[in-house]
Amino acid sequence: MDFRGAADSAPALIWLSDAQDRGLWYNRRWLEYTGRTLQQERGHGWLAGLHPDDRERCVSARAAAFDGRRAFELEYRLKRADGRYGWIADAGSPRFGPDGEFQGYVGCCWDVSGRKQTEQALQENVLHRQAILDNAVDGIIAINGRGAVQSFNPAASRIFGYATEDVLGRNISMLMPEPYRSQHDGYIENYHATGVPRIIGIGREVVGRRKDGSTFPMDLAVSHLAHEGQSMYVGLVRDITERKQMEQMKSEFVSTVSHELRTPLTSISGALGLVAGGALGELPTQARQMIDIAYKNSLRLSHLINDLLDIEKLAAGKMRLDLQVQPLMPLVEQALEANRVFAEQHQVWFELIERDDAVMVRVDSIRLQQILANFLSNAAKFSPAGARIEIAVSSREGRARVDVIDHGPGVPEAFRKRIFQKFSQADSSDTRSKGGTGLGLAISKELAERMNGGVGFASQEGEGACFFLELPTIETDAAATAGPALNSSAPRLLVVEDEPDIARLLEMMLRRGGYRVDIAPDGKTALARLAQNTYDAMTLDLMLPDHLGVDLIRRIRNTPETATLPIIVISAHTEGGKLSIDGDLTAMDWLDKPIDEARLTASIRRTLSKPGHSRPRVLHVEDDADLQRIVAAIGRELADFDTVHTLAEARASLARTPYSLVILDISLPDGSGWELLPHIKALDPEPPVIVLSAEELTAARKAAVQAALVKTHSTNRDLLVSLKRQLAGHADPETA
Repeated sequence: MDFRGAADSAPALIWLSDAQDRGLWYNRRWLEYTGRTLQQERGHGWLAGLHPDDRERCVSARAAAFDGRRAFELEYRLKRADGRYGWIADAGSPRFGPDGEFQGYVGCCWDVSGRKQTEQALQENVLHRQAILDNAVDGIIAINGRGAVQSFNPAASRIFGYATEDVLGRNISMLMPEPYRSQHDGYIENYHATGVPRIIGIGREVVGRRKDGSTFPMDLAVSHLAHEGQSMYVGLVRDITERKQMEQMKSEFVSTVSHELRTPLTSISGALGLVAGGALGELPTQARQMIDIAYKNSLRLSHLINDLLDIEKLAAGKMRLDLQVQPLMPLVEQALEANRVFAEQHQVWFELIERDDAVMVRVDSIRLQQILANFLSNAAKFSPAGARIEIAVSSREGRARVDVIDHGPGVPEAFRKRIFQKFSQADSSDTRSKGGTGLGLAISKELAERMNGGVGFASQEGEGACFFLELPTIETDAAATAGPALNSSAPRLLVVEDEPDIARLLEMMLRRGGYRVDIAPDGKTALARLAQNTYDAMTLDLMLPDHLGVDLIRRIRNTPETATLPIIVISAHTEGGKLSIDGDLTAMDWLDKPIDEARLTASIRRTLSKPGHSRPRVLHVEDDADLQRIVAAIGRELADFDTVHTLAEARASLARTPYSLVILDISLPDGSGWELLPHIKALDPEPPVIVLSAEELTAARKAAVQAALVKTHSTNRDLLVSLKRQLAGHADPETA
């Protein structure tokens, strides 16, 4: 077979030219590819199929090869029979005759369109990626296993102030301040040796160093990858200086809001609460109605402010919890008592259907009360008038659970997935009948999780709902953790009551008032304890399982050591008891059941008072005059109050007057209230301190004082209880 016959059978495109680079012959595959005839292609006709953008390059390259009689390789686009261009790889070799004379070229071509498309796609991909890197807002830095910078995008240049060429090949530690600069290579070596990361795969905030030597905060995320068998690390850097400045501004704003809103709100709600409670005497009916409306709405506004500030602190991770091991039941009972008035306003009532007095939990008592208040108030709002709300406390397999069960409309199916999200409400319209911010349940969820617990609910639409709180139980010595620690000088009381629930309720009330409490369930135990211990007073139920209360009183009076012991009789039959005593009511007081905490603590104070004993004197350091007057009005039955506005005035008052207690605000015109603590601690005797401020305190700060209350979080009752507790062991500072 001759050459041309063989070439026509080949799958490649083959051509021949003469010594002047004119086309002589093209094989069948070429003609099929171009859709042209041999006559059309001969001479320089084949150039008509060459892509215009490739013509000059190809003609020039072929001419140079012809002049030098050299082989050449070219890639160009050639028009196909369908009118589209395909990429051709053309390899030409010179032809020589038998005598060595140059006769022209022979060329062999292949269609490489597929490869060129792949290469083009890869190139476009590379360009696309580079464009992303070049236009990324965040700095992107790649280093090798030795820490040398391999790439440094424009954003990294802007962030650090270095040109790319100034950084490439240098150790990444040049972008770090000390001590991280010196330690960086050790981090990489440690990771290679142990596989334990410090930053790799973990986003965190670090400090960067600019070319001018200044430092700045930045977010850094580092990934580890292998390239051609070698370790590489890619870091994503974001300058967060502006964000940090905004966070600082927001923190300062929240602090300002806390003080500037909470202080006047505390004054408003405190004043209205005193008036509504009858502190100024009986009001006309219409005036009382207006006061009640104003008081309720001041509380709503306080709750709104508290929720907004709480959710902000939770989101920022700045919510501080004071976790203490304590019994759960007293906290639940306090929550029920604190929310009972709210329930009555909605014409519903709470009923404790199950209790567990043994369960201990580790919680922040104030925040636990907040969770329960959210559950109880929601149950009250959404229950029909006259309904019962059931509360059950149980424990099982290391978990304590508090259920709040209502019989309202239940939770709509469409709302259930977002019920614990911020600002979520089943009815979010402007005309909704139930108020609220939609933050209560979100805050409750966060707080429960911070106490290693959780919240949840079960509901069937139209048949009510059960919201529950779960907490891990604590196995501990109940005697050591039965309640908050009291001053060893606080009056010691004996509660004689055979009904366990009532005994625990009395203990809770009295401990809240600042008294130490022992319980005797019968007359025999009471007499034994009176013989073993010295008590300042006792409470007594007249109906005991082994003694009549009247007989027990006579035995106590006939014993010299207890003949003058103050006794508060708590009974449903006080009138009959008084007659049985035959009129001898020395050092005695009588209270009817059911028990009222305010009357109980007032009776204890009266009973413990001694002739000639001076009233406690309290120094209130607060720059808001209205709040000073409110606090003095709340505590007027307990002590006399001196008020000052500044640190300087406080130091002067403490220097000239002994005080039984100091109430201290933190934000004062001439400095921080904390500056006064060393001065107070140097006094003899040292008065206890209650901090009443707009800011929540850290655990360390709380430990430095005897009590801490947050404005708008604390009611008149909370302040009164704290005053009672701190003044319970009061001794006259003039004679102490």
